Amino acid sequence: MKTIKPIYRIFVLFIFASAVYLSFNMHSRNYGKAIEYDGMGYYTYLPHIFIYHSFDIQPDEKYWSFQAKQGAHKVFDKYNYGVSLLILPFFLISHGIAYIIHSPQNGYSEIYDFGVMLAAVFYFTFGIFFLIKTLSKMYSPLIVIISIIAIYAGTNLYYYTIGEPSYSHIYSFSLFCFFLYLVAGFIKNPSWRKTIFISIVYGLIFLLRPTNAIIILYLLLYDIYDKKDLSARYGWVCGNLSKLSLLPFACIVFYIPQMLYWHSIAGKWIFNAYTGESFIYWKSPMIYPVLFGLRNGMIIYAPIMIFSFAGLIIALFRKKISAFAILMIMLTSTYIIAGWWCYWFGLTFGHRAYVEYFAFMVIPTAYIISIILNQRFWLKSTGLILFALCIVYTMKLTYAYEPWAWDKTNWTWYLLMKVIFKIH
Repeated sequence: MKTIKPIYRIFVLFIFASAVYLSFNMHSRNYGKAIEYDGMGYYTYLPHIFIYHSFDIQPDEKYWSFQAKQGAHKVFDKYNYGVSLLILPFFLISHGIAYIIHSPQNGYSEIYDFGVMLAAVFYFTFGIFFLIKTLSKMYSPLIVIISIIAIYAGTNLYYYTIGEPSYSHIYSFSLFCFFLYLVAGFIKNPSWRKTIFISIVYGLIFLLRPTNAIIILYLLLYDIYDKKDLSARYGWVCGNLSKLSLLPFACIVFYIPQMLYWHSIAGKWIFNAYTGESFIYWKSPMIYPVLFGLRNGMIIYAPIMIFSFAGLIIALFRKKISAFAILMIMLTSTYIIAGWWCYWFGLTFGHRAYVEYFAFMVIPTAYIISIILNQRFWLKSTGLILFALCIVYTMKLTYAYEPWAWDKTNWTWYLLMKVIFKIH
């Protein structure tokens, strides 16, 4: 914290404290919901390893989705153990407190919910800290703070920090922010110390969600604006192949425990845990519904991204903020998302597959805000008012969200308008 200005220290502390309050407030009437659905799959490694000492299905196992598909009453978990690894310290603390206060030590009582909620807030704040360190090199504190608030409250980043703390997205977001911060220093001086740091972060990113491996594009294309830059980066890559090879090596190392789990359950070291699920739309990706569809279209539930993409396009033409690298990442991620069989990603508020990628989009958001603040008063005021309206809109939807109602095929534009305008 000594490396950032006092105003940023206050802001980070405020973000942490308010997120803790909001998380506990959201779950206060419904404890037991912090670990559910996909989040249960990410979390279930912890109670089975540290409490039950096996992957046998327990009598109080919550969800059939994670029971054995291979028989023998073993928990078959299609999700990687990455989130469990990051939550581990909070789980162990919760387990110790449960023992002290004589709460059920089954991995699912309220105290474990609290641990997961705090873990999500911690990693979110960790990510924000490194976003500040990245953005503060380019922008004033006012622009940095407005940008972060806009991305936090104006997208579903808020919901997946506060409402679904056991899902992988907030943990990936945190690692993305750290990776963003490390890249500039690594490009400038690729020492072995920096190589080890960035490799560990990249390995964890890959472990949490293998498709997120595409963020390597940011490292390869960072600060690239023309053919000369591209040629220089090619030379840099060729000159640092031995160090860059540590990145895929870290991915393999982090995957070894996952392979051991697969072998114990399915008898195979390499295994497709997503049986029956694939990229069936890869030849004709569902790009329009992913971005503008009623069922979780990214822009529909986070219209503030219109400003962010406007900033990205302007920066691309002006050759600023590594816009080409960010654009390539967003295009590639959109293609991957739109190719998946469940391109709307099921029960979710907004398009959750983009949550971690908002770490990149905060950069063009800050850029467009810097442009708006340099305009005449009426343009500046109009821009900031529109930003505020986007945030209010998304927050309104966040607290109105009902998973089972919004994900059904009878969810219509009319019903969405009823929510927005409180039509009865």
